[in-house]
Amino acid sequence: MEITEKISGSALSAAMALLALAGGSPAMAWEGEEDGPEFYEGLDGLSIGGLWYLSWQDGESDGESYSQMKVKRGYINVKKKILEWNNGTLFEGRITPDVHQDDSGDANLRLKYAYGKFSWKGVDWQPWLEFGMVHMPWMDFEEHINFYRMQDTMFVERNGTFNSADFGFTFGGFFGGPLDGVKYYPGRYGSFAVGAYNGGGYHALEKNDDKVFEGRVTLRPFPDDELTRGLQVSLLGITGKGNTAEEPEWSVGQGMLSYEHPRGVVTATYYTGKGNQKGTAVEEATGDSLDREGWSIFGELYLPTKHDLSLIGRYDVFDFDTSASDDEQARVIAGVAWDMGHHNTLLLDYETVAYDMADTPDDHRLQLTLQVKF
Repeated sequence: MEITEKISGSALSAAMALLALAGGSPAMAWEGEEDGPEFYEGLDGLSIGGLWYLSWQDGESDGESYSQMKVKRGYINVKKKILEWNNGTLFEGRITPDVHQDDSGDANLRLKYAYGKFSWKGVDWQPWLEFGMVHMPWMDFEEHINFYRMQDTMFVERNGTFNSADFGFTFGGFFGGPLDGVKYYPGRYGSFAVGAYNGGGYHALEKNDDKVFEGRVTLRPFPDDELTRGLQVSLLGITGKGNTAEEPEWSVGQGMLSYEHPRGVVTATYYTGKGNQKGTAVEEATGDSLDREGWSIFGELYLPTKHDLSLIGRYDVFDFDTSASDDEQARVIAGVAWDMGHHNTLLLDYETVAYDMADTPDDHRLQLTLQVKF
């Protein structure tokens, strides 16, 4: 089904309004042949990259032991500059196939991203708009602070709340111009991203007509001091329906305090919400969405060695139903990583999960992961 058939008229109208807000519609930029856009022909403006997580695991889950080699993820990122105008407006495309192993061990291919993107580089706050199968506002931001997605998914995704991409549009930008010395999301006073989506994520069909609205706001309160410019405060809000025909309520309120420094990274996250993206976090008897809550602390310490070694640690607590007393779980992750260069990383980590539920044994896993990135 076409993307435009998936997204409501109001969402499309909002996207066009955002285009106008960011500096006029693309059509305005090519009025008159002398002002027409540069077209990147053939391989010009093409970039191809890869990201693979190759893992050996030995552990125990649900009382059953296992030892296995896995391809946890295999992404091929194909990006192409297509049109560029004299005023700094850029139109480009991206497609990212995603290879993953299912529970049977079979390697399956699906799309992670497939979108067109407008960027307005000539505007100080550098707005951008993705349309199609796009980034949602949160995960890409967090994964450029905590680079250990290779270990496993981030806190909220690990606990089945939502994932990283969906069909829809995302509009974002900076608060203030780019800050020198900051590589990712370098807005001087922070950044933002908002959007509307089908609500099922990138690997599910939409099972109802409701759209999900999401927004992230990140503030950088002290940008001018080298010691404090890595401090950011981020808020995320989501409202919509879970992706089932029954349309259970789904809402997220989340905050994260993060600090990046040449010697390491620290984040602290708090989540509260109702239901989840899949629509499965519901009371079995009534179908009402469950109230959920959790928090997570992550840290990375760069060791003072001639090799790029670091220690990582993470502690998650998640309550899947705040009205029940026996469904909380606590996760501990500890590891040592060697960044061989440009985030090509070898990570050895140990993870354990403790459950409140009676007669449920703890899970544990020793894992060696090689991240290949180019």
